[in-house]
Amino acid sequence: MHKRLLSKTIHVGISTLLSRLFGIVREVLMVRYLGATGLSDAFLTAFKIPNSLRKIFAEGALSAAFVPTIVHIIKYKDQSAIAGLMTLGFIVFEGCVLLLCSLIMLYAHTIISYIAPGFSPEQIQNTIPMLYILMPLIFFISTSALLAGALQAIGHFFIPAIAPIVMNGVFIIGILVCMFYNLPVTYLCRFVLLGGVIQCILHGIIYIRLRFSYALPTYEDIKVFGSVLLTFLLCLPTISVMEIALFIDTSFASLLPPGSISLLFYANRFAGIPLGVFAVAFSTIILPHLSYINSYTPRRLHFYLLESAKLIFWITIPVALLMAFFSHNIFETIFLSEKFTLAHVYEASAILRAFLCGLFSFSLNKILLNIFYSMHAAWIPALISLCVTLINIVLNILFIEKFQTVGLAYATTCSSIIQMLLFIVVLYKKYQFRLFWKNFIQFVIRYLVQLTLYGSTFVLLYSLCTSIIINYMPPVLVFFLLKTILLWFWVGILTLLIAVAMWYSRKKFGIYLYFLGR
Repeated sequence: MHKRLLSKTIHVGISTLLSRLFGIVREVLMVRYLGATGLSDAFLTAFKIPNSLRKIFAEGALSAAFVPTIVHIIKYKDQSAIAGLMTLGFIVFEGCVLLLCSLIMLYAHTIISYIAPGFSPEQIQNTIPMLYILMPLIFFISTSALLAGALQAIGHFFIPAIAPIVMNGVFIIGILVCMFYNLPVTYLCRFVLLGGVIQCILHGIIYIRLRFSYALPTYEDIKVFGSVLLTFLLCLPTISVMEIALFIDTSFASLLPPGSISLLFYANRFAGIPLGVFAVAFSTIILPHLSYINSYTPRRLHFYLLESAKLIFWITIPVALLMAFFSHNIFETIFLSEKFTLAHVYEASAILRAFLCGLFSFSLNKILLNIFYSMHAAWIPALISLCVTLINIVLNILFIEKFQTVGLAYATTCSSIIQMLLFIVVLYKKYQFRLFWKNFIQFVIRYLVQLTLYGSTFVLLYSLCTSIIINYMPPVLVFFLLKTILLWFWVGILTLLIAVAMWYSRKKFGIYLYFLGR
């Protein structure tokens, strides 16, 4: 079973990685197109409203509420039994989405003023037409999320994973067209909306091909849907607390100099690469499995929490250290241009390091939430997440004056760590979870010993290679190998060698992981 989970995680992770790589290309082109300016802040604010609602309303809470219920129905009945529930879900959720879109578009000026209180009247006027075009995006994305819940319940993860790649591809084409023909940003907004439409169509085709259907809801469907709706409402503040925190950060960043929203966005995009490629993929795959475990052997969830924490630590810590080490190089080699200056590079790299401090907690929170949802205890993380959101606001107020955008990122990281600790305490106190502290601490110590040894070796080899390049190669080649994207070719090879060495020597350090077949 653990090998099948890992295999599916790898497949979804690869799809997510491709999507994130497309996302990097997208951001690079965005910097060339808009830079880190007031106009880019306006576009990203308009884009963030439907995009954040997508993560909060659609892909997050909707999936968490629907997937365990659908898994349960299919398990005890059959696939056709969810037809009425899907119909009811589509009518209610998409009806609410359309109403929400209409209200946001009707009161666009007021909403933007509250979301970005630091925007000038000109920036608000620039943002409104973009928001009008982008707002319907959430309807198509939420429809895709609803269909994806049914697909994931029967183990079909390919289309939900590949759809964002298609959307990013359309986004990239849109930027290229706008740059080539020197078109205004509103044309790019239309391309983004088109990407959402295509993603929705893909999910609809597969939904029909896998013989899912719609039917008139029965009284039983209405009762089940009431439970789903309650879970959904409880999940809203919980499943997307990081997204809510980033939304709050955007509001505070609007009070800072122009370009601050863009810098936060770009840094968060890079921090989101390992989070999406592994943590989100793993939590997506494991949610249906945790629901099955809770039905048969609930106490086995304790073991799964331990092994999930070990696996997440094993992956996120070296990735966070590596990205922090190269944070300046990431933005210098990829983004540095006339519209993204060296000052932007320094600030963005500092923001990225602040986000990376919370990579483990961001990732583990995904699993902890799924454990609560598998036990049908959504109200507890909802209360915790509301408290954490308030803490995040307070920390933003405390940090923003002294640390500016970097302080906003640290506030989000601190809030995530607090959320993780509160989740664990509740599982231990209320649900008598056995936490296996000694096992986890022993694993951490052994792994840190291995990381220290191989990390030091990596730094020495990197310093040696850099010294050879600087002292023995012509200036032009030095520039290309250290200041451009060519840096990542030889650094990538070096990283791969160290990673392979760590993989094959892990058992010598006493590092055993259930999901890797020990």
